Amino acid sequence: MQNARTVVGTPYYLSPEIVQSKPYNFKSDMWSMGVILYEMCALKPPFDAPSLHFLAMKIVRGAFNPLPSGFSSEMKNLVGQLLNTNEKMRPDVNKVLAMPIMQNRIKVFLTETIYQKEFSHTILHKQNVFDPKIP
Repeated sequence: MQNARTVVGTPYYLSPEIVQSKPYNFKSDMWSMGVILYEMCALKPPFDAPSLHFLAMKIVRGAFNPLPSGFSSEMKNLVGQLLNTNEKMRPDVNKVLAMPIMQNRIKVFLTETIYQKEFSHTILHKQNVFDPKIP
């Protein structure tokens, strides 16, 4: 896994490693996905501040309000894993796609034919991230 060092991105979605000018990799994208998922659920970003300096401090600390009570523990767990300040502890895309919450959504929204069409040409097609035995 190679690391990049350039600083790019919308401040709300920057991972702690980017904020701290540390090398980063695709796990930084997983952080950003966690921010987006949180924002979709809570209708506000997990980290907000009146200045870039204070926003950066909040991101590095990684403390955010829990999702509203109407969300499942699975969703809260997924957001928590994605917003882990330790990038080594964040799941990669294959682990996220293999989670029961994702498996269940995939089965609801994709027929087997569409699933095959959508995922047969991706880099994921050689990895068994979709277990048909999971309900």
